[in-house]
Amino acid sequence: MHMFKTREDRVKLLKSGVDGRTIEKLYIKYNNFKIIDRPILFKINNF
Repeated sequence: MHMFKTREDRVKLLKSGVDGRTIEKLYIKYNNFKIIDRPILFKINNF
């Protein structure tokens, strides 16, 4: 099963309250992507 085939699918989830990071995780999981190395992620805090 492929999820998020269109931008509209992702927008619907955002509008329903699902955060972007969760959508990215679901996209990777349900579209059979494989992470071969841990990405370097960081969050910028606004002061």
